[in-house]
Amino acid sequence: MSDLNCFSFTGRLTQDAAVRTLASGKKVLTVNAAVNTGYGEYKKTLFVKLQMWGEHGDKIVQYFTRGKSVAAAGELSRSEWQTREGKQMVDFVVDVRAINLVGSKPQEQVNHQNTPDANASDFPDDIPY
Repeated sequence: MSDLNCFSFTGRLTQDAAVRTLASGKKVLTVNAAVNTGYGEYKKTLFVKLQMWGEHGDKIVQYFTRGKSVAAAGELSRSEWQTREGKQMVDFVVDVRAINLVGSKPQEQVNHQNTPDANASDFPDDIPY
C-alpha cells in the first residue's frame, strides 16, 4: 500500500502572490497563508508556503492578494534551512494542485429609494413551508 500525501485547508493569505521565472524557464507562483487550528486558549496559527508550478499562476496571480481567504489542496513537505545568524528554521510547503478563493464578493449598495416595495401578492400562496 502506498502513502497518500494530500493536505487540504482553508486559510488567509499573508501577502500578495508573486510569479517568478526560474533559470530553467519554469514559472512558479508563491504566496504564504495563515491557517488557524484549535480553539480558545488552544488556538494556534500555522504558516504555510504555497507554490504552484506552471503557466496557470500568471492567470490567477492578480486575484491572490493579502487578506483573501483561500481553500487549497496539495502535497505537503517540510523544508529546513538556517539563517545567517545560525538559527535553524522550518517551513511547511504545499505544492498546490487545486486552489480557490472563498468568501463572497463585496455586495453593491442598493439604492432603496428606487427599489419598488414587494407586496404580499407578488409571492405565490403555495409556498411549501
